[in-house]
Amino acid sequence: MNFFQAIILAIVQGITEFLPISSTGHINLLQKLFGFSPSLSFDIFLNTASLVAVLFFFRKKIPYFFENLKYIIVGTIPAVVAGLLFKDQIEALFSSTKTLPYEFIFTAVTLFLTKKFVGKDARLTYKNALIIGSFQALAIIPAISRSGSTIFAALMLDLSPLEAFNFSFCLFIPASFGALALDLKDIGSIDIFSLTNLSAFVVTAVVSYISLSYLQKVLTNRYLWKFGFYCLTLGLILLFI
Repeated sequence: MNFFQAIILAIVQGITEFLPISSTGHINLLQKLFGFSPSLSFDIFLNTASLVAVLFFFRKKIPYFFENLKYIIVGTIPAVVAGLLFKDQIEALFSSTKTLPYEFIFTAVTLFLTKKFVGKDARLTYKNALIIGSFQALAIIPAISRSGSTIFAALMLDLSPLEAFNFSFCLFIPASFGALALDLKDIGSIDIFSLTNLSAFVVTAVVSYISLSYLQKVLTNRYLWKFGFYCLTLGLILLFI
């Protein structure tokens, strides 16, 4: 991978990690277009940069995190179980682009449905946390958007858009740390301190922060469903080519 390719991947990761259009689906597709096999380890490496952006973005919401820690723990369980039980199958999915069209279309459907489930003022419960966490586990599949799926589930359960946003990205934090821990050995094979990889890490973190800020505005204005048109179009294009 050359410097130009790494920066392109970093920008795409930063944009798509938090906008509900699936970062892993785009990263896998780009790696394939660049002529090398999609790498789960490199995806997790860039995802860690996005995690840094989330931690900085939510630095003033630490009280919210600890107030809802019991729900965050429950919501994290499905992703932990899926990661431990299906690690080999997940790696196989990441190494192929054959199922991406169907996954993008699935993401489009969930996004369109967010127009119907506008959210109200329901409170978090253990049941709600587990359901939202199950949608996060489903998003381990490459082109199923994690943010789109969890926010969809939260709105469906009548959480307010702001609560859906906050809880979705609180779930992102332990899930990202877990993915990093599971793949730490393989990530160690990446030359993290090379100019190319360090540059990609920084670019991903900066673009991720901007995207996260934008998503919050989109969600509070209830425009999330419009991203469904992009995912549907991309899925159909990939299906026919």
